Amino acid sequence: MPEKNYLTRSEQNIWEYIKDKDIVDNELVNRIFPEISGQKRRKILHSLYKKGYLNRAIKDLYYNPANLNSFYKVALRIRGGYIGLISALRFYNLIEYEDFTIFVITRRFRKKIELAGTNYAIQYIPFDKYFTGFEKKGDIYISSIEKTLFDCLLKPNLVGLSNITKAFYDAKPDWNKLIYFFKQTENSSLCQRTGYLLEMMKKIIKIPSSVFEALLPKVRYPVKLLPIKGKSKFNKKWKVQDNAGEKAILSWWN
Repeated sequence: MPEKNYLTRSEQNIWEYIKDKDIVDNELVNRIFPEISGQKRRKILHSLYKKGYLNRAIKDLYYNPANLNSFYKVALRIRGGYIGLISALRFYNLIEYEDFTIFVITRRFRKKIELAGTNYAIQYIPFDKYFTGFEKKGDIYISSIEKTLFDCLLKPNLVGLSNITKAFYDAKPDWNKLIYFFKQTENSSLCQRTGYLLEMMKKIIKIPSSVFEALLPKVRYPVKLLPIKGKSKFNKKWKVQDNAGEKAILSWWN
């Protein structure tokens, strides 16, 4: 952040009002200074950014790093949606490391934004009909634990199979809530991959037979476990070509 410089009287007045806020935009300033034109408010906020008092997320949206406790809130202010995938796993303490890509699930919006001056990037991913299963926790919207696991299985290449299986082990999900999402989908390949992975995990965690009874009828055509090339081993029951291998999938356990 640049070295802080002298403030004009107008800048001082606004700074006194916003210095304790975590996220700042033109609308926030307008609530207390409606007599200042929108153009002048934008100019003052930009000046506070240039002088080192604020950081800029995108045009006309700023944050105070001294007050901000989570970039998840910034990500959802830039574009509405819910925190999901590996970011949700981190929120629920289902992975141990900090991932500097924040995943936001949207209905149709897709974009990647780099947050200047930080190590963070925000990845917006459209889920269309799967844009469901989220709830409000504090200041953010985030997928429930069960929907987080479902979403991770839907996009395993963005999360990693070992992270997914470890999350199942630690999460102890409500299996009825989890299987609800699978009953609503016609994505047979998703159900096949899930059934195969959960069957592999039966030796580690207790999984109700009703879970497999719900997934098995959805088996259709042969599918790859991951959308990558490489050697694979075919599982007849789930019609899955395992191109990852149990050693990698359960690397945290072996």
